[in-house]
Amino acid sequence: MPLRLRNDLTGWSRDYWWALIVVPLALIVSGVLVAGSFSTSPSPRAVTAAVTSAAPTSAAPRTSSIDAADNAVCRNAAGGKSIVVSISEQRMRMCDTSSLVEASYITTGIDNRTDRTPTGTWEIVAEETDRYLVGTDYRVFVHYWMPFFGDFGFHDSPWQNFDYGSPRYRTNGSRGCVHVPGATMASLYKWAGVGTTVTIRA
Repeated sequence: MPLRLRNDLTGWSRDYWWALIVVPLALIVSGVLVAGSFSTSPSPRAVTAAVTSAAPTSAAPRTSSIDAADNAVCRNAAGGKSIVVSISEQRMRMCDTSSLVEASYITTGIDNRTDRTPTGTWEIVAEETDRYLVGTDYRVFVHYWMPFFGDFGFHDSPWQNFDYGSPRYRTNGSRGCVHVPGATMASLYKWAGVGTTVTIRA
């Protein structure tokens, strides 16, 4: 009987020797992965991705004072549909007969003589989708383009790497256009039409 037991163990160890290595190794790896999923500190790669993300948000929280300001702008806006942009606030309001439809932080032109977003009142003159905007030193693809004055218009800006509404527009803003967050730009495109009044204020 002892000899037979020894032959059974020898056969087992000959056929399943790999299990003696793989099973303990699998347990160790599983333990490390489970422990890592409860870690509270993000990995360096996750931090880098968050810092360099090219998908900015309109991150500033909405508060009752912001809501009140948005509503006040629309109460004083032109009748019918209108888009009101404040360069100093870096904010856009979509108004319909003095009622607020939607508001969003935006990015306007770099604060210099050549790239500053012009102030005044115009109308949307066209609506286009999926096209390139081309200048002397840039060529960028946008999903939505709504010009209101020459080469100035509203468009999405997936390449922008800082939050909309940020004071960084002064040095890193657009070349004069109004950059609108993607989801808001899609709403603006569907809501506004050619002929919608656009007011840009300092």
